[in-house]
Amino acid sequence: MNVSVKGGHGGDGCVAFLREKFKSRGPPSGGNGGRGGHVIFVASANHSSLHSVKRQLIGGRGENGKGHMKNGSAGKDIIIPIPLGTVIKEIDPPSKTLINKNDINDINDEINEETLIEKRRKAAWVHYPKYDEKNPQSTFFFEAERMIKEEDRFRQLQKKKDAENKLTLDLTVPNEQYIVAHGGLGGKGNPYFQTNANRSPKFATRGIEGQHRFLELEIKTIADAGLVGLPNAGKSTLLTAISNARPKIAPYPFTTLNPFIGTVDYADRYQLKVADIPGIIHGAHKNIGLGHSFLRHIERSRILVYVIDLSGTAPWEDWKVLRNELELYQKRLTKRPSLVVANKADITESAERNLAIMLGKAKEFEIENEQVLEIVPISAKYGKNIVKLTSLLRQMVEKINEKETSNTE
Repeated sequence: MNVSVKGGHGGDGCVAFLREKFKSRGPPSGGNGGRGGHVIFVASANHSSLHSVKRQLIGGRGENGKGHMKNGSAGKDIIIPIPLGTVIKEIDPPSKTLINKNDINDINDEINEETLIEKRRKAAWVHYPKYDEKNPQSTFFFEAERMIKEEDRFRQLQKKKDAENKLTLDLTVPNEQYIVAHGGLGGKGNPYFQTNANRSPKFATRGIEGQHRFLELEIKTIADAGLVGLPNAGKSTLLTAISNARPKIAPYPFTTLNPFIGTVDYADRYQLKVADIPGIIHGAHKNIGLGHSFLRHIERSRILVYVIDLSGTAPWEDWKVLRNELELYQKRLTKRPSLVVANKADITESAERNLAIMLGKAKEFEIENEQVLEIVPISAKYGKNIVKLTSLLRQMVEKINEKETSNTE
């Protein structure tokens, strides 16, 4: 989904002077404006979808500065929980409606340079009452304006740098916070412009607009093992048999429209996450059907579990189709640790014959690729050989963990 995020507008600086008994002309005492609120994303393990994320997110406006050197409060930060595994990419803003060149020329003829300068000053400066026209004629104001323009130039350079280096985030650490849109800075109170020559500045600056970004949010499911199979291979039934997940199961050919994640609980309280990746079809790598929306979830699975319908006419061909689609979608994806789950092994008429052929194909594969391929025949419907499968999955995950630990040391 695409989201517009904008930091809150900074509060305006204050033009004020200290007024005390027996002091008719006190020093400047205007406070600075508060910064605008940030838009913050938090990686949450308790959220699994982006349904609660609004299309437009704006941080709170900063409070204006006050007299007696009281700075305004910062605007309220907008904190949005985002599911773990979400990839955030900054995209170009949506194209604006084109304006006819003749219309632009007419507008430019109507607005002269003086009017433009006046509008810019009105948007950038706060004046002491009745000094709206007097301040722009002052030398002190010109000096202050030059200083602010120099600061603005640095901000524009930073903005240009941000535009060139677009934001890219991968939310994989639980509870980690990311500021995706910074709130605008608050305006300066009039004490900021006090100099030896100008002891009573009668102007302050307005707050600055917050950072504005357009983001694309995409969830990529994180799991220890991903179940990959053609529609009606029995992935949902298998996930129900080995974990606490309860996806929809039907006796007719259909494919799950959303990935389900289940947790496999072991007797020693060890846990393992398994994802039911929606069914892959021929041409999924070309985005046929819901191809890419399915395949992107496989990228985060540490182990690939090919679920094959052993009762089909040619289950080894189904396995080839799955490998081919994965490899065409992402190079070397099939090189990850994997195993084959030969499901529906209880259908004795064809399953026994097909299993023998599958074991023969596995040996050929091992010789050609120098890669061990484990085939586990099961019946997900009746829960047969499930313990062997879950034990094997745990061994594979622990082996990967040990390898990753040794590489980091």
